[in-house]
Amino acid sequence: MMFADAHLHSNPVSGLGIKNIAHKFKDSGGWFLAIVSLPPTHYGLSSSYEGYMKSIEILINECKLAKDYGLKVACLAGLHPADIEKLIVRQVLKPKEILSLSERILKEIAYLCKKGILNGIGEVGRPHYKTKPEAIVANEIILRHALTIARDLGVIVHLHLEQGGLITVQSIKDYIELLHLNPLKILLHHLDLHTSIEAQHENLIFTIPGKYPLLREAFQRLSPNYMIESDYIDDLKRPGVSSYPWDIIHNQRRLLSEGITNEEYLYKLNIDNICRVYGVEPP
Repeated sequence: MMFADAHLHSNPVSGLGIKNIAHKFKDSGGWFLAIVSLPPTHYGLSSSYEGYMKSIEILINECKLAKDYGLKVACLAGLHPADIEKLIVRQVLKPKEILSLSERILKEIAYLCKKGILNGIGEVGRPHYKTKPEAIVANEIILRHALTIARDLGVIVHLHLEQGGLITVQSIKDYIELLHLNPLKILLHHLDLHTSIEAQHENLIFTIPGKYPLLREAFQRLSPNYMIESDYIDDLKRPGVSSYPWDIIHNQRRLLSEGITNEEYLYKLNIDNICRVYGVEPP
């Protein structure tokens, strides 16, 4: 069996970095990584245009290193909703300045997607915790802009959202219909089981964290039309958050050995769906 990680982060500044991640992931049976940008502050940079550009440079280099190691890779850059939320709540910038900054950053991300350097936008969306209403609305504006860019360029976008079940799923379904988006390019990332069931009911693309208890439930209640992620943030001060990429492989193999799932089911999650959504050739 070969395994994929459909959403993770790497940090060569203060974490393991992709060299170490790729080595252990591949040795564990991994073949594909969707590497998603971290906010600039994770690299010790400011949340300015220059900080974002430098963080995207770091991301692109990490993606190249993973490819050089023999892994298939999707490379995505975005504006994490928590970063935008902090700028507003802490009044670092005025709302007009934040929207102007996000527009400049998304314009550069779009350019890199057109050049084939990036494969999509990620992550953008809404905070999943209580905050000021204007922080949610600002992220909603940025989300709509990112979705429009993804539609026009035909690239994938990873959405960071609240775990709101039907409400979360309905809001994205409405965006897909109103903006005439390709549902195959709109990925709801890091869903819980309740929201996953609603997303699957509406035939939306999504990922779930590869933690053992959640996978055990998902394998018994969901059809194999989704993907598994580690959402690893590569922060040595918070080891294993949310999971190590190799741990999600171990958890799947464990559930296979326990008879909770089968190889055909896992093949669809780790090969078929990855190839269908990311447009890569199978291993």
